Amino acid sequence: MKKALFIALVAILSVFTALPALAQSCCTLPKNATDYIAKHFNGYEINFFEKDRDVLDVDYTVYVRNGKQSYKLEFDKKGNVTDIESESRGLALPQSVLPANVVQYVKGAFPNAKVTEWSKDGNKQLVELNNDMELVFNAKGKFLRIDD
Repeated sequence: MKKALFIALVAILSVFTALPALAQSCCTLPKNATDYIAKHFNGYEINFFEKDRDVLDVDYTVYVRNGKQSYKLEFDKKGNVTDIESESRGLALPQSVLPANVVQYVKGAFPNAKVTEWSKDGNKQLVELNNDMELVFNAKGKFLRIDD
């Protein structure tokens, strides 16, 4: 009886000591995603990230913070950014994360507005401004329309 209890205890301890290593190996961000964060959110720390597995796809959600500034980033399975959203009310996205054509259009058409969300949806880019306007651009950053 003591031998069986000892073996069970050793087995349980082995599982608990292996869990942190298992969690790190199964839940690391792709290199493209970590490079992107280092380039565009230098000085920010990753508060939390999760890997979401769907039947056909994998994506990652990452929350970064620097003081009161925080952003939510989404990446596809290869680590390509698909969505960036300001988590701090009225905080603009860093201009470096936006295509130059999009920045230029927003500055010209809406000089007092800030881009608070950007996402890529197929061949379109969607931009949300702090005045609740949603703009649609093509893949190359050419303005298409205002979305309701």
